[in-house]
Parts: sequence; structure tokens; C-alpha cells
Amino acid sequence: MGKIIRFFNYDAALEHYEEAIIHMRRWTRGHGRVKTIAKPVLILSIIKGMKDGEFTNNRFGYHDLKNIYEPIFKSFFLKGSQDSATPLYNPYYYLQTDGFWHLSWKDGCRSTLAPSENWLERNVNYGFIDEELWILINNEEYAERLKDYIIRNLIIQTFEENGNDMAAEDNSGINVKSLLTLLLAI
Repeated sequence: MGKIIRFFNYDAALEHYEEAIIHMRRWTRGHGRVKTIAKPVLILSIIKGMKDGEFTNNRFGYHDLKNIYEPIFKSFFLKGSQDSATPLYNPYYYLQTDGFWHLSWKDGCRSTLAPSENWLERNVNYGFIDEELWILINNEEYAERLKDYIIRNLIIQTFEENGNDMAAEDNSGINVKSLLTLLLAI
């Protein structure tokens, strides 16, 4: 991270990807009431992996990403009314329907009705994002801004839409302030 391209319009790119991300198709549970947070967490995992130096190229291997995704997802999925942790293979495969996440395919395979970790290993080399999004989140300031946007507008918003009283603490002692602190540390 930290690479800055002088003649790239970071503000326009940020606006474009915020719009794309806010309109991601997200699976719902419980008769369409509870939106999953898996796709937003996948994007947060990419940002964290880049920040930590895990990803230096626009190639995200399934297992490398899984090692980052699972702890982030599990750290707050119960607070978000997620009745179970969404395995990475679902957002890893289905995020491609949102236009900025892509898969590099092996042997011409292109689709399935039911992805699994084994299916991905057999059929996908790696995932990658649009080059403009890669440039955007290689800039530390804009990576932070995108991360904050995702947390506030997709994670926290999902919790509130799902009827969680974000001001009150639950049995785990988590409230909005502690959750934001946890998420912003990502």
C-alpha cells in the first residue's frame, strides 16, 4: 500500500465503487429479512490483506483470503443477526455478479449452481478486482475511506435493519462503540 498515481481521479473512483458496493446483491435469510454481511466482509478482507502486505498483486487466492476473511466474519457475525458464519466460497463465487470482482477460470469452467470450497479449488485459479479498484485501495487514505464506508453503510446498517438495538450491550458486551472500534481496527 501507499502507492499513489498522480493522474488518477481517486475521488471519482471512490464514488463509483461506493455506489457499486452499496448496490451489491446480498443473500437474505429468514424470508428475506436478514441480509448477510459476507460480501462486505470479503471486501474488508481484501483491504486488510493489502494493508498487511499479504496481497501485493491483484490476485486473491482462495485460501489466502480465507485466512483473513474467517476471523473478521466470526468477530461480529452474531451481532449482525447472522445465524451462522457464511463460508467464504459463497461470496468468493457470487461477488462476480456485482461487476467489480472477477474469477480467473481453469479449463474453461464458468458456472455452478452450488459452489463449494472443493469446486473452487478445481475450477478457479484466483479472484481479482477491477484495476481501478486495485489502484484505489492501494492508496492508504482511500482504502480507509472505502473501509469506513462499508462498515458504516453495509455492516452497521445491516445490524440496524435487522432490529438490533445498537446502543444497548448484548450478552457479549458489544455495543455500537465497541463494534466500531473492532471493525475500524481491521
